[in-house]
Amino acid sequence: MSEHRDVEHREVVVIGAGLAGLRCATDLVAAGRDVVVLEARDRVGGRVLSHRFTNGQWCEHGAEFVCSAHTEVLALVERFGLALCGVVAGGDDDARLLDMGGRTTPFSLHHSLVDDLERWGATLDRLASMVDPADPSASSNAAELDVLPLSALVDASELSLVARVVVGRDVRTEYMLGPDQVSQLMAAWNTMLHHRSGDGLEAHRIVGGNDQLATRLAAPLGDRVRLGQAVSMLSPDDGEVVLRSGERLTADHVVVTVPLPVLSRMWSDMPAALGRVGYGVGGKVGVQVSRRIWRDAGRDGGVVTERSWGELWETTDGQEGDSGVLTALLSSHDGASMVSLPECADRIVAEMDRIFPGLAGLAGERVQTDWTNDPHSLGTYACFGPGQLLAARSAMRQRYGRMLLAGEHTDEWMGYMEGALRSGVRAAAAITGSQP
Repeated sequence: MSEHRDVEHREVVVIGAGLAGLRCATDLVAAGRDVVVLEARDRVGGRVLSHRFTNGQWCEHGAEFVCSAHTEVLALVERFGLALCGVVAGGDDDARLLDMGGRTTPFSLHHSLVDDLERWGATLDRLASMVDPADPSASSNAAELDVLPLSALVDASELSLVARVVVGRDVRTEYMLGPDQVSQLMAAWNTMLHHRSGDGLEAHRIVGGNDQLATRLAAPLGDRVRLGQAVSMLSPDDGEVVLRSGERLTADHVVVTVPLPVLSRMWSDMPAALGRVGYGVGGKVGVQVSRRIWRDAGRDGGVVTERSWGELWETTDGQEGDSGVLTALLSSHDGASMVSLPECADRIVAEMDRIFPGLAGLAGERVQTDWTNDPHSLGTYACFGPGQLLAARSAMRQRYGRMLLAGEHTDEWMGYMEGALRSGVRAAAAITGSQP
């Protein structure tokens, strides 16, 4: 790197004040290490960001759900004296809706779906049984599954048209990309996580908003967390970090927690195996309405559609009050195109009104989030496509000179707050020499 003005040296520089970076810094400070956390945004939390309405209700811009297998998340919930509320929407086929072919009807009226979806579930279970639960990359057929797209299994399952719509949407909701961009090895790994979840993979929310985890982790770190400090370049070999402001830091250890597309803009020599990793695209729109009109019709707010807005659910099913919030998850490429439009939220309200007549007149504040075009994220979360997982998993666990990688993309719980926290624990342990 070229010469710059005065150099600040720290024992550890952590890049990114999301859950991974904050947890890593917390553990390092507890071990007596000298740490600074650099965050490009003007807030902590990364892709964990909660929106609070004036009446005390909340919704999530990004990460939303917690399950009983998320031990790191649950430990922090207990430590900070937070509470969980249950998730209701989507669990009752009489109460959730399928929007397809211009008709919106309860799932329970599509009798052929039961057998098709059970068969698809059994297909995923067989896929999961082919890999080693401790380390899918160690399975004898891992290389074969890694290069095969999940879409090949969908095609081989000979599902009905209705079932293909539901399965296709389920895949896009789970991975934020279509079945052709998800490797079978990743799907097998993810299905194993579902099996571990006990009470369901998306069974709980944190009362008051998930970003409380970030703000409470950050508070004791004080001025060790520096906001508005975007990194322009880094050199892993000598632990050098250059900020966009021109300031320069060096460190004995650099822990980078930002998403890989963002890292590629800082690290000129990033290995190709990391640069090829797929990332989900899309975002969310939350709409608060003054009355939960869907309940008037005996519905829970859950809707799966073939249209580009993807899926609806009620975010406030565990929250008090007459008002409620419906969240639309706009996933994969069609959803990403729609959520990037300035008028997207109004379009979503119109679609909600089509399904629940009268909703538009009750609609109030809209909350629109486009993670794909957020320069500090450039996507939702990692999604390994065909031929990507094995090469990237090895590359992400390596040390590059003085640099370590962390973040949800480096953990088996990819796309979840749990994965981010676990990676932060692991990175700190690698520096201190302790066991995570």
